[in-house]
Amino acid sequence: MNGVISALIGIVIVCPFVVTLAFLIIRKKLGKSPASGIGLAVDVTTPLLFLAVYIISRTIVGEGVEVYVAGIALIIAIVYAVIERLKVKEFQILRLLRKIWRLYFLILLSAYFVLIGVGLVLKIIDYVT
Repeated sequence: MNGVISALIGIVIVCPFVVTLAFLIIRKKLGKSPASGIGLAVDVTTPLLFLAVYIISRTIVGEGVEVYVAGIALIIAIVYAVIERLKVKEFQILRLLRKIWRLYFLILLSAYFVLIGVGLVLKIIDYVT
């Protein structure tokens, strides 16, 4: 039983889109429109993407990656908050956090695919040589 649970957790961590698809399928089975739940599915997937990007980058690069992942996330949040403050004089914190969270999703999604590609290329090169 522990092996099954470990395998499921591993799949969710390495392939966070399984959770997104499951979430959208469950919403459809409940009779709700999948289009209305995409934002919520993205919100659920983002922390899993953080974890997946961290694990994949740690596998490729090695120790000490967590500092860079957290640092980049903080810098993005600060820069986006400053830009939002310059655009809108009275911005709402919750709205800003939602925008940053969705921006994290887009950035982490691209980082996820880039890291998967780099990992595959490095593994192929390692296998060939």
